[in-house]
Amino acid sequence: MFENIIGQAAVVRNLVDGLKSDTMPGSLLFDGPSLSAKLTTGLELARASSCTQDASWNCPCAECTRHRILVHQDILLLGPKSSRMELELGADMLERVPGLASRYFFIRAVRKLTRRFDRELYENEENRLAKALPLLRTVFEALDACLPGGADDTGTTKEARKIIPTCVKLESLLPDATPVFQIRSMEFWARLAPFGKKKTIILEHADRMLDASRNALLKILEEPPIHTRFILTSSRRQAIIPTVLSRVRNYRFSSRNGDDARTIIERVFRCPEDGSTNLEIFFGKRQSEGIQDMAVSGREWIAALLAAIERSGRTFIEVPLAALAVAGGSNPGEIIAGVAAGTGKFGASDDTMAWSFPAFLDAGSKTFANLLRDGQSGKETLRLAECYADLARDALLRYSSYNLNPVALAERLADSFIGGNL
Repeated sequence: MFENIIGQAAVVRNLVDGLKSDTMPGSLLFDGPSLSAKLTTGLELARASSCTQDASWNCPCAECTRHRILVHQDILLLGPKSSRMELELGADMLERVPGLASRYFFIRAVRKLTRRFDRELYENEENRLAKALPLLRTVFEALDACLPGGADDTGTTKEARKIIPTCVKLESLLPDATPVFQIRSMEFWARLAPFGKKKTIILEHADRMLDASRNALLKILEEPPIHTRFILTSSRRQAIIPTVLSRVRNYRFSSRNGDDARTIIERVFRCPEDGSTNLEIFFGKRQSEGIQDMAVSGREWIAALLAAIERSGRTFIEVPLAALAVAGGSNPGEIIAGVAAGTGKFGASDDTMAWSFPAFLDAGSKTFANLLRDGQSGKETLRLAECYADLARDALLRYSSYNLNPVALAERLADSFIGGNL
């Protein structure tokens, strides 16, 4: 039970104790940083709750067999999701180390995405699935080849590579925040009798809900059905409203570094030669160069802001400012859109990229710091740097404390910076 959860001993111990003593609450919050196995633990808890034997990972019971490939009828998965990196890693594993473990990894990565398009989440809203259905059919047809007993290793890898672009299109159809119609559909489904022993609903990124969705969630958390368990996950507990927090039991997940990270990289991702000391570094290596080099994006961002000010009629006196403004070939909106596209909308749809918005703002500040080191810079540059720093602090506060959309905050910062310096 929970053998595949590495580096979260305290959480696992509490969950096992709760299951064995039958004291597991109906509503749980898995709170912790990205890459800390919150979703995997939720899926394992769902499997253990349905198991008719000992809930070991290789348990042969029919319930566990369906759970391992994420096709069990008693699980519902919703919330924003970014899958591309996990899918690409899974396809890479199929090529490097073919076998059952790699097949299961890739299949689960795909279904963590496709389960968010289950019809149960679109009760009376079927028209919203119209664009997704052809893509889902394509994915499911190719995924059959990846199942144990399907195509040979070469054929499986080929089909896996073909699936990824379609999955990326599917991902683009997911809402950035859980919509209220899905919470209402979830409530209807939750009150129906389970096929097996227990239903499990996993709501990822529970901090990313609008007011109507939060209110609808509160309604069912107040009186949850006895046969249904709710698991909320979040990397920003402080952004969840207190009335929701009061209705869940919190399980705190920690970052996995050192030996735990190396074990995961070797056992789960099958990369013993990698050498990364934490998972952030491991995944960071797999980001494209354009995403990693946030300093370049920050410089282009400031250049675009300065160029926009000059296009509005102002001429910069100090040479470094004027030179950077000349280099601003794009408008600020294009820079924001470009960085957002490569970072899962600054982490709004990809929890592993949550660092990117603060890093983007900080890269802008560092660009001004570099300008100020130039002997030809003076009060004009200092005033602009201070203006940008104030706006960046305000944007970061709104992002971290009020859970506001980072793309909208960047656009607001640009408008304020340009408008305040004409």
